[in-house]
Amino acid sequence: MIVGLLLALLSAALINIGFLAQHRGLHESPAGGAVAMLRAAFASRMWLTGQALGWIGFAIQIAAVAIAPLSLVQAFAAGGLALSVPLAAGIFGQRVTRSQMLAVLLIAAGLASLPIGLPHVHDRLNDGRLIAIVAVCAVAALIVARLAWAWAKAVAAGLFYGIADAAIKAVSVNYQAHGASALLSGWTALVVLGTFAGFLAFQAALRREDAVSAIALMNAVAALAAAGFGLLAFAESLGSDAWAALGHVLAIAVILACVPVLVAAQAALAEPAEARDDRTAAQTDALTVA
Repeated sequence: MIVGLLLALLSAALINIGFLAQHRGLHESPAGGAVAMLRAAFASRMWLTGQALGWIGFAIQIAAVAIAPLSLVQAFAAGGLALSVPLAAGIFGQRVTRSQMLAVLLIAAGLASLPIGLPHVHDRLNDGRLIAIVAVCAVAALIVARLAWAWAKAVAAGLFYGIADAAIKAVSVNYQAHGASALLSGWTALVVLGTFAGFLAFQAALRREDAVSAIALMNAVAALAAAGFGLLAFAESLGSDAWAALGHVLAIAVILACVPVLVAAQAALAEPAEARDDRTAAQTDALTVA
């Protein structure tokens, strides 16, 4: 379990750093249409490095979901910002502020407490219950995704990603019981569909609102959805007793509360130096006028 949770943390860090590298690589590309942008992107070492890191992170995430409790993996994925932001700040030569470092330390403390007091249980799958919960979440995600508001798109993305993680866990449990034949199942198809739908909904959220709100909300919904799937369909537990469960719930709440601070830091790191300087100058001018 510890290995799986550490893999989830590493996966999130790689995906986030890859995201920043892709943004930096695209900024270096010349202005033009989509074809020109793609041609320049594939010629950019920074963008290609970001893509490689992102796909490695996604592969590691699949392994993490397969071997660790689903109810905790997404919390560790959200907590990956505590690792990726300081690393990215060092890579891109930026400074981590006091508030950001406090968020990093709080997340680290919350993540360290999550494995404590968890009972050791074997992976189990209630197919009928999982199908019913997936159906309800999928319908809810499709309805919410049709709304025009940015927060609705982010919620839909989180639900779709939660469904994809639950399907990955189902494939893993069936693989342990039936071998490679479990890979050729409806759950595998649901992994692909859930991931693709989540990607589309998330991109729509990013186009309609600032990245900070969209990423933070998507992470929170995905974490809560994954916890629900784990508890209701895979017989997972948040603790061996009521006090342990309460402690884990509070730790997850602290982690999710710190996510917006580090998402804002990540968004600032993704800005090119010129844009960051212009924003700082504008803030300074506004304070001077005030």
